[in-house]
Amino acid sequence: MNYQDLQNRDLSFGYKSEEEIHQILENVFGKLLRSKLNPEMGEYYEFDKYSEDFFIEVKTRRILHDKFESLFFGENKLRKGDDILKKFPNIRIFYLWRCEDGIFGWEHRSTAFTIQRRGRCDRGRNEYNDCVDVLQENIKPLNELLN
Repeated sequence: MNYQDLQNRDLSFGYKSEEEIHQILENVFGKLLRSKLNPEMGEYYEFDKYSEDFFIEVKTRRILHDKFESLFFGENKLRKGDDILKKFPNIRIFYLWRCEDGIFGWEHRSTAFTIQRRGRCDRGRNEYNDCVDVLQENIKPLNELLN
């Protein structure tokens, strides 16, 4: 497979995963809208789901959540979260990871984090970016995020 085919396969995997857990997320966060269906946001908006109270980014990983000492997401999403909070200070923002052993998350700037260069090269290209690295001790199971 070429790079574009591999990237599309992985995007499809992520989109399918987001749909599979949508109802689970609504059970926790209430009614959620899909950003990709909002023309003002589009398919590649920094957050996947939103409501009047929440913005949520979902990452799907083919690992146990604690296989590594941390989980990460793109720094661009953190910056977008900062921008959203300037306009809507009462919004809560969560970054979720759907892993093989459940759904886990971290609330925007709720604990210390580091910015690390992270990425992958398994699709035939170097895909590295600055990412927010969150230590496992700061990541919670989905059902504990709103506590």
